[in-house]
Amino acid sequence: MYLKPNIEKLKHRKKELGWTNQRLAKESGVPAGTLNKIFNGTTRYPRDETVKAMVKAMGMDFYELDNFGTFAALVQETGVYQATRKENRATLDTYYSLPDELRVELIDGRLYYKSLPSLRHQSIIMTISALLYQYFSDNKQDCRVFASSCDVRLDCDDYTMLEPDIFVVRGKEQFASGAYCMGAPEFVIEIVSLSSSKHDYELKRYKYHNAGVKEYWIVDPIKMRIVVYVFVKDAVPVVYTFENQVKPYLYPDLAVDFERVGREMI
Repeated sequence: MYLKPNIEKLKHRKKELGWTNQRLAKESGVPAGTLNKIFNGTTRYPRDETVKAMVKAMGMDFYELDNFGTFAALVQETGVYQATRKENRATLDTYYSLPDELRVELIDGRLYYKSLPSLRHQSIIMTISALLYQYFSDNKQDCRVFASSCDVRLDCDDYTMLEPDIFVVRGKEQFASGAYCMGAPEFVIEIVSLSSSKHDYELKRYKYHNAGVKEYWIVDPIKMRIVVYVFVKDAVPVVYTFENQVKPYLYPDLAVDFERVGREMI
């Protein structure tokens, strides 16, 4: 695999973690000598398995490998590599042709790798999803709550398919196919992990805003805060802590008790 377009991303992540090559070797199973050659540029074409082990060890949830990266190699194995390379843009055909065990998101023709959620991540999703479900059930609102991993064809095109952590859809038309949600949900919540923060705070916020999501929450258990964007009001974001009860603008009778979320967080 040609590593040059991606080496700076790997170096940045290693520095972010404060790891040495010896620590990365211990966590990934890749020999320290091999890592030294990769990071000093001696090895320009490491094996795909080596790079995937590095990515997994460093917990790079939304790690994107540029042209000729891991995903290009995976797509090549499915027999559609030439079309992807020629257009330089992945499509839903590419997305669906990847192995089932891979968790990816397709955003504007680029594939982003997602690792399995941690137990902490999953416990937050379960707690908030249950609160939303109970609220809609008690109030007999025609809303459905979905939690990861469920596909959202956000832009209704062939170049974007997201997997929000939690989202709410009103009515049944958007998920009539039974396969995915077509178009923007009205409410989306993303749970931040160490390596996905920039992805959630910037790229996905931009996508959700432009697609027509009305309200977007970023729940950050690392910084113990919740950032609320009410796009439908074009309001400035409001920041809460895990000591607050947060009321969605769309559902003002509901209060999400984040002190409880914190207590139940693993």
